[in-house]
Amino acid sequence: MEQPHVFNVTLETNAFSLEQTSLLDFDQLYRVANNPVVWEQHPQRDRWKRPVFSAFFQAALENDLGCFTIRDRTEGAVIGSTRFYSYDVSGKTVRLGYTFLCPRYWGSGANQEIKEVLLDHAFTIVERVYFDIGTENFRSQKAVEKLGAIRCAGDGEKVVYGLNKGAFSDRARGERRADTN
Repeated sequence: MEQPHVFNVTLETNAFSLEQTSLLDFDQLYRVANNPVVWEQHPQRDRWKRPVFSAFFQAALENDLGCFTIRDRTEGAVIGSTRFYSYDVSGKTVRLGYTFLCPRYWGSGANQEIKEVLLDHAFTIVERVYFDIGTENFRSQKAVEKLGAIRCAGDGEKVVYGLNKGAFSDRARGERRADTN
């Protein structure tokens, strides 16, 4: 049986490193998170407040699959965080979310680059990844749709998107073919 630690890794893209979050990351992550704009479409819009963010951060540290602190490799600056959670070994699924990025990186392709390396890793372990997104978080909904995720459920507070390994692999192959034309 695969253990949750298989998600507890360090990942890199051309522009970003995703390192396991530690207590030492709190101040740098809070510098990003204390901007109310980061949370304006999120169901918990007050996460920019220190006590609320502290609880969020503590939950990240206690997450059995770990949590990633995202750094810009050029600048060395912390730009956000994301995590895997709710690993279902028998169902071969995991959830990916709790992502927040510095607004400076919005619309830059950073989220897609970061999510692609996370998905590449996840799909070495599972067959399907789910994303739980607030119903009013249209920015995040569009972002996961660009990755090929399909809306598959909703409960009024959140919508759930799913992406299976085959669809992600097919999309990636299609993009590589388009790049060579």
